[in-house]
Amino acid sequence: VLFGSLGIQAVGALILFLRFLPEFGLKTGAIWGVFHSVSAFCNAGFDVFGSIAPGQGVITFNHDPVVMMTLAALIILSSLGFFVWEDVATKRRWKQLSVYTKLVLLTTLSLIVGGAVLIGLLEWNNPETIGNMPVWQKLMNAFFQTGTLRTAGFVTVDQALLTDATKAFSVLIMFIGGSSGSTAGGLKTVTIVVLLLFVWAKARGK
Repeated sequence: VLFGSLGIQAVGALILFLRFLPEFGLKTGAIWGVFHSVSAFCNAGFDVFGSIAPGQGVITFNHDPVVMMTLAALIILSSLGFFVWEDVATKRRWKQLSVYTKLVLLTTLSLIVGGAVLIGLLEWNNPETIGNMPVWQKLMNAFFQTGTLRTAGFVTVDQALLTDATKAFSVLIMFIGGSSGSTAGGLKTVTIVVLLLFVWAKARGK
């Protein structure tokens, strides 16, 4: 857990540092790289980009694939949970993974892909959020939105301007959250899957 956590955060900090260095200099680039890597990994959602544009958060970088994808990777990896890390690292084959690990990976993938598609469709023509963005940026922001809503809290579009349908969906995926034994909050992915499977089994008389 210790080496994995520090290693992933170090890689994230290095990538962000190299991105910020040319534009903001050595000191700011290093501080911002480390701070936002830790914040994303811990699913804290804190940013210090207010010095560029007060109140805008990561909206300032919602056109930047390096910043967006690095933060997204940190959020998703940490939301899987340390139990899953250990299982994947030791067994490395799908058939040998525990039922729990398989459920976490499949549920997380379903929520990310399904959530990104749904948010993209709901916000595609909303000029207040992603409606005026080029296609690649719309897709990137829809993907980031579904990840950060579930477990972190970074703002890349103004949440108050989302459509009502997106807001309702956002509440649902925030309620689910990440996985057990992770840095994420929420009810937990496998918990909600087990509850749904239980209801389905009872409905069939089992």
